[in-house]
Amino acid sequence: MSEKNISKTKLSCLGTVTNLLAVATCYGTLAAVALLSLIGVSVEIDEGMLVKLITGLLLLALLGMGYSYLLHKHPGPLLLSLVAAALLLWVFYGSYSKPLELTGFAALVIASAWDFRVKKRVCTQKCNG
Repeated sequence: MSEKNISKTKLSCLGTVTNLLAVATCYGTLAAVALLSLIGVSVEIDEGMLVKLITGLLLLALLGMGYSYLLHKHPGPLLLSLVAAALLLWVFYGSYSKPLELTGFAALVIASAWDFRVKKRVCTQKCNG
C-alpha cells in the first residue's frame, strides 16, 4: 500500500473515531463524575461547555464520515451519522429527551461500526481485485 493510500486511510478514520469520541465524551464524563461522587469527591460540570464540545466533535465526525464516503461510495454510514447528529443537536439545543439522546448516540456507534466494515470490505476488494 502506498504512502498516499495510508494517509487516506488514516484520514478516513476521522469520522469513526470522532463519532466514538463524542459518545465517550458524554457518557465517559458522566461515569467519571458518578465514580468520583461514590468516593466522596464532588465535581461540578459545566454542561454548556460539554454540549459545545460534543457539538464540535459531531461536526468533525460528519466531515470525517463525508470523506470516508468519498473513498468507499457507500452512503449508509454517512446518512446514519447525519440523522444521529441532527437528533442529538435537537436534543441539545431544542427539546431534551433522554430516550432520543440514547438513540442518537447508539446510532453514532452503529454508523461508526458500519463505516469501518464498509471501508474494510472495499479495501479488501481493491487490494485483492
